[in-house]
Amino acid sequence: MKYTKSQQQVLDTHQTNLLVSASAGSGKTRVLVDRVINMVVAHESLENLLIVTFTRAAAAEMKERIEKALRQRISEANDSEQRYLSRQLAVLPVADISTLDAFCQRIVARYYYLIDLDPVFRILGDQSESDLLKDAVWNDVREQLYANDADGAFKRLAINFSNDRSDDGLTDKVLQVFQFMSAKPDPASWLDTLAENYEVKGSLMASELVQKQVLPLIQQQLNIAQTELQQARELAAKQQIDKAVSYVNDLLTTLSEFHMDELNWDGLRAGLNEFPWGRLPSITKKAAEYDDYQLIKDRYVSHRDNAKDALVQAAKLMPLPEDETVTAIVNSHDIVVELTKVVKTFARAYDAEKRRRHVWEFSDIEHFALDILQATSDEAVAVRQQLSKDYHEIMVDEYQDTNELQEAIVTTLAHDDPGNLFMVGDIKQSIYRFRLAEPKLFIDKFNHYQADPHAGKEITLAENFRSMENVDDFTNLIFTQIMDEQLGQIKYEGPAKLVYGANYPQTLPNVASLMIYDTGVESEQTGKDVPDGDEGQVTLIAQKIRELLAQNTEIWDRSEQKLRRLRFQDIAILSSTRNSNLEIQDQFGRADIPVQINDAQSYFKTTEVQIMMSLLQIIDNPYQDIPLAAVLRSPIVGLNENELAYLRVTDKTDDYYTALLHFDQQYQTDYAGDHYADDLYPKVQRFLTQLRQFQTTARQKQLATLIWQIYQVTGFLDYVAGMPAGPQRQANLHALYERASDYEQNGFKGLFQFVRFIERMQRNEHDLAEAKTRATENAVQVMTIHGSKGLEFPVVFLLNASKQFNMRELTDAAVLNNQLGIGIDYFDPQTRVTAPTLPKLVIQAATRKEALAEEMRKLYVALTRAEQQLYIVGQCDGQESLIKSWAAANHDETLVLNANLREKSPTFLKWIGMALMRHPNFKLNPEGKVLPALKDDQTQFDIHFYSADDLLNMGPRMKPETGEKWLVGLKAQAQVTDYSEVNIDQINQLMNFKYQHLPETMTTAYQSVSEIKRLFEDPDIKQLGDYQPDWQNTQAGNRFVTHELGQPAFMQTVTAPTSAEIGTATHLVLQELDVSQPVDLVAVQHVIDRLVTQKVMPEAVAARINQPQIVNFFKSEFGQTILQHQDSLKRETPFSLLLPAHDVFSEVTDKTAKILIHGIIDGYFVTQEGIILFDYKTDYVSKRSDAVSKIKHRYEGQLRLYALALEKMLHQSVFEKYLYLLSADQLVQI
Repeated sequence: MKYTKSQQQVLDTHQTNLLVSASAGSGKTRVLVDRVINMVVAHESLENLLIVTFTRAAAAEMKERIEKALRQRISEANDSEQRYLSRQLAVLPVADISTLDAFCQRIVARYYYLIDLDPVFRILGDQSESDLLKDAVWNDVREQLYANDADGAFKRLAINFSNDRSDDGLTDKVLQVFQFMSAKPDPASWLDTLAENYEVKGSLMASELVQKQVLPLIQQQLNIAQTELQQARELAAKQQIDKAVSYVNDLLTTLSEFHMDELNWDGLRAGLNEFPWGRLPSITKKAAEYDDYQLIKDRYVSHRDNAKDALVQAAKLMPLPEDETVTAIVNSHDIVVELTKVVKTFARAYDAEKRRRHVWEFSDIEHFALDILQATSDEAVAVRQQLSKDYHEIMVDEYQDTNELQEAIVTTLAHDDPGNLFMVGDIKQSIYRFRLAEPKLFIDKFNHYQADPHAGKEITLAENFRSMENVDDFTNLIFTQIMDEQLGQIKYEGPAKLVYGANYPQTLPNVASLMIYDTGVESEQTGKDVPDGDEGQVTLIAQKIRELLAQNTEIWDRSEQKLRRLRFQDIAILSSTRNSNLEIQDQFGRADIPVQINDAQSYFKTTEVQIMMSLLQIIDNPYQDIPLAAVLRSPIVGLNENELAYLRVTDKTDDYYTALLHFDQQYQTDYAGDHYADDLYPKVQRFLTQLRQFQTTARQKQLATLIWQIYQVTGFLDYVAGMPAGPQRQANLHALYERASDYEQNGFKGLFQFVRFIERMQRNEHDLAEAKTRATENAVQVMTIHGSKGLEFPVVFLLNASKQFNMRELTDAAVLNNQLGIGIDYFDPQTRVTAPTLPKLVIQAATRKEALAEEMRKLYVALTRAEQQLYIVGQCDGQESLIKSWAAANHDETLVLNANLREKSPTFLKWIGMALMRHPNFKLNPEGKVLPALKDDQTQFDIHFYSADDLLNMGPRMKPETGEKWLVGLKAQAQVTDYSEVNIDQINQLMNFKYQHLPETMTTAYQSVSEIKRLFEDPDIKQLGDYQPDWQNTQAGNRFVTHELGQPAFMQTVTAPTSAEIGTATHLVLQELDVSQPVDLVAVQHVIDRLVTQKVMPEAVAARINQPQIVNFFKSEFGQTILQHQDSLKRETPFSLLLPAHDVFSEVTDKTAKILIHGIIDGYFVTQEGIILFDYKTDYVSKRSDAVSKIKHRYEGQLRLYALALEKMLHQSVFEKYLYLLSADQLVQI
């Protein structure tokens, strides 16, 4: 295999810490695997490697690739090397290749006694479960703190973070600080540092906060102002405008006299606020030169305004005089100290509750592992030293997503000199800030290794083997202009840029396209439903996909190395959020475009769940107008708008529930006889009866029982099955029932608390993933940018690129930062004014830049998912205003855009538009300017704007009409035939007609062997026996099936796998075993582990597989015969056999009718005598002759069908047929 120079360096570099910066599509996984294989071939055992990945799927893929590579090496090796590599293959299932969480679990399971930990526990893997537990513990802690608040400190804390309605603000802050501390190696010490920024000793200017944080930020803005003014001077000098040059020179002189180290706080503040900008000089030109000159003047003014804005940004860090600033900081000190005390109290209580319940979170396990590794007892030190010695190399994949706690675990095990850390990742793809990943760890190592090669080595993999060259060029064009160290945390230049490494045909089109829906253009098509912004964008994508498929667009299949037609599954739609998922699901369904929405998490927004949550709310408290109206309007009650209005009119003063009761109580006396009221009354009465029934159940029984009763009484679960995406909606309702059941099983009670918990999840934008349904293989993939990481698609649509970045965290009463701690608002109880403290202003500025840097990295991830075609979709309110906002880039003379300009551009589309504005291919630039640095750039792209009329003219909107309109249309089409014209004899003939081939309608033309095998237990009797058409389940296809129905899932116990599940799993293991290698318990266990890791087989089922039975089978005489014929051995062979239907079902009279039988043959091999057919059975069979005879009788018909199928397929006779009974270890010839 051919490697690039940098890839070869990665493979060859050892005996030092190595940081591999792997750009998108650079083949980092392949290089990592090949490095492992090379080490193993050099006799570095897998047992001496620790490889940690970010996800379980990545770990499973890593093991698969290593296994495949090892098998390839084994096939090429000599005898001695084969034995060694086979041993490595045997240890692969138990090698330390896993997520860091899994590795920590193994450490804790093995050495728990070193920290006095009870080894019996389970992991809180579900976020909602841990949220519930936190909520319950915090409620108890909060009540105790209120009750024991003698000095009023807790009350002052609560007031500072709460409003006049609730103290939820304090709850959010406590839980947020707790989450931050959980990712720290030493949480208590980190908490203790939070108050340090609120200690002022001496002058404010001399404080560490001002010297290390405030002044550098101000200096940054002064530098921007200086650069902008210098550019304005150069522009004026070039045009020989002396007055303009003189004006700027004066400003630059004043700016150079800013000596911050010589000024006190108030002096610096006054200098920034009172900077003498003066008045712009009056500049005129002759009319003939005016057009060009106006552009020059606009640029000049823009540079001056940018400089002015920079000083405004600097002044915002100093909003108050020194005395007021210090007072707010000092008074906030006690608030922060109290907050840390409360968090510690909560942490202790939460820890105690988890310990009592024997449950822990993943972060707890990581802390326990670190405690074990850092324990100081003699035994613990010996354990750490042995572990460190055992691991000759520690490999960390996706290193940019590591947090400080995980870094501490890895470095505790690592060697010092020479280093043995191998870290691979890409800082440009670090997008897990919300999980407290710390990209600074990667950046610091990158810079450190470049400065000190003895500490480690840094290698960059820049070649992109995934994307077409134009996709690389487009990505580079954008990021060379928007990403740098100041805003992006890394310079996008040199090795950081993508290098084309793929090999696509030159004939493929270069597609990098902006598709923008302009909502500012009024539609000329009156009376039509004009799509809103999100709907319009989704419509654009749907129509573009239909267009691509209709045009038979071809793509290059990299695996097949050939051109082929585009399929739905080649297309991905990415977005920052899941907010458009329901719109996509709706529109694509109506456009007949199959779609798979991965990790939808729009659960609470689905209609059926919203209706159920509204119903639960009014069962708890019916005096809530909005949820009550939602339920009344829903299919559960079915009132229309007029009926809702009628009820309101009957009682205009009270709440809606009181009005409902008033109508019910006064109907007989006031409303009876009114046709409208007469129709409405039964509906209201039925609803109120059901509501009282549900309220009684809510008081007396469990929440899950209540929800199931609602489904049964209202029929709502069945109703949603008939709606679009019915199976998904039913799955969502089942999931709600299961959530309620889990809620109660975890020790939580009560409808009110459950509803409140769900409301808090919605308020914090937490969601539950939609219940999983069967995936459609050939479907457009819809996912978030986060969900797309590591994936690639021939065609990518980036949806809603015009959506503003979510910066809500900056407006919170407290802002947390990994490096700088906490910044809070201070509420002055005297003036009752809330204002940000100086630490908060500093932390806000830093956090804003970190958030914007992450948004840049998200954009990089999104663009680099595309292999061949890239579409960026957004919206605007007028093309002219959008282009004008992009044109601000025209005034910047440098390749990297002004930092303040980038920071004030809060959307992907704005960044992209400004980067394209100065390119020679951008035809909409009002100034026609091309940046000199880009004049030779060959990147191809296009921009299309679409109006509402464009969308309406693209094709049928397929907007569903209301039921009333549908009925009107139906009535208009109906034709009524006069009775007198009807022939009575014809009616009788039709009513009495009997179809002569009725039996044929009672079975399908397709049957599986397992469904009809009992029909052949007696070869001479081909009757249906107890099998009858299953009329109840039309989805079963009316096959002949038994009426012994399985239990519904909600009635099944989940304590142990069924025999059928174990049998299926055993067959799978027998199928997957490599019979070219010795079949022993190690080999069997390896297959099982791989299947579990791949999530093909549940762990509970895997644990019940009788491995010795499988080994005994291959050790038996018949098993050895199989191994001797492995060249002709075939396992799990599917077949389809077309037989005369009459031969299967005697009632079928049509001699020409055929039936298709499908089955899977466990195994066969070919000998000189003929085919040997075998089938293994996992049924429990005693070794008594009558039991064996019975099982033989049961399956001989099935094997007869298998034999018949094989003979027709292979045109050879079946010589022998065998059943192997695994439980009895017995071979039975049929």
